[in-house]
Amino acid sequence: MSAFAIGLSGIGIMFAMLFLRQPVWLSLAITGIVGNIVLNSLGMAQYVAGTVFFDTASNYNLSVIPLFVLMGEVASNSRMSAELFRAARVMLSGVRGGLAVASLGASGAFGAICGSSVATAASMTRIALPEMRKAGYDDGFASGSIAAGGSLGILIPPSIILVIYGSIAEESVARLFAAALIPGIVLMLIYIAVALIVARRDGSTPREAAASFMERVLALRHAWQFALLFGLTIGGIYAGIFSPNEAASVGAFGAIVLGLLRRSLSLQGLVKAVQTSVIVSCALFMIILGATLFSQFVVQTRLPVALLALAQDANLSPALVMALIIVIYIVMGCFLEGIGMVLITVPVFLPVLTGYGFDPILFGVLVAILVELGLITPPVGMNLFIIRAQVPDMPMAALYRGITPFLIAPLILIMLILAFPPLTLWLPEVLY
Repeated sequence: MSAFAIGLSGIGIMFAMLFLRQPVWLSLAITGIVGNIVLNSLGMAQYVAGTVFFDTASNYNLSVIPLFVLMGEVASNSRMSAELFRAARVMLSGVRGGLAVASLGASGAFGAICGSSVATAASMTRIALPEMRKAGYDDGFASGSIAAGGSLGILIPPSIILVIYGSIAEESVARLFAAALIPGIVLMLIYIAVALIVARRDGSTPREAAASFMERVLALRHAWQFALLFGLTIGGIYAGIFSPNEAASVGAFGAIVLGLLRRSLSLQGLVKAVQTSVIVSCALFMIILGATLFSQFVVQTRLPVALLALAQDANLSPALVMALIIVIYIVMGCFLEGIGMVLITVPVFLPVLTGYGFDPILFGVLVAILVELGLITPPVGMNLFIIRAQVPDMPMAALYRGITPFLIAPLILIMLILAFPPLTLWLPEVLY
């Protein structure tokens, strides 16, 4: 059997294990180890596995992951997300569907210091959903806006997905963060436009009494700590003051200090944030370890090189190749977890696209958008299940109905980026 055939067989076995509900890290690791044994020998597979575990665990660039997770958990436990929603609610009062728009705006702002879609969606479900239900919002519309807003945490820097992509593609995390900032803001604005259109078409969506100008100004005081953290972390990265790792450290420490000084973070809350960060980070690192073993196997089969040659021999245009890969991501996003999807596909697709002349930074932003779409796409949309877990009386049919209008927003953004690449590539070129 040729190396190409072994590579295809390995990918098929890996997907079979995933559909049998085996953990993502285990499916990747077993495929990588067994594939190395078939291609080389048991001794070589043992050597590769030992090297991968050491190299991944000692990778300084990946230390940014637990630090950004910790910053998001501390911010969530210190009621920062609640204060962001309160400020957005006052600022958008008087607008039909203002609470839904406020949840989207607060989610985008919280995502700028969190980096975790799950944490953002969970926080906004606890904060915004009861308020929207109390105001008489339809369950589907309310849950859809929260699920869509929660997904912004994957694209708006800091983004754990972009950190992982950067480690695989060997691209600068700072450049990826810069590339994702403008698309993240644009996506939030498209989500807001969708929410306003849905609220306008549904005449039953309530309109809150408009706040006065002074009340709107005073509401901004609730967001000062968010602005400070964003300036310290992302602003520090863009200004060249901090590396992403240093910025994550400063951000995590700053979130703890702010929470303690404002007495919004108890010792119990801090311990809980640290415990959750450790658990989440360990789970992420296990997936990364498994994916690295899988990537080594894929590289040895020369599968990406063979796929590129097949596409070029078939005279497929760059646009068609990109379209096919986007469709594959959308289909996979309906069934697979986002981080695992990135770790499975990037080693295969990235060499093909770079061979066609696509910028790896631009592709990284597209991957983050497609993972974001997968988080809200039925039937296996992680953000939908996060909401359902916290609100057991919410029918899944209402969740699916409510998220449907928002699915168009990431697709619009993808078309904008492909039609106008400077939307993604301009800021990294200016800053770096």
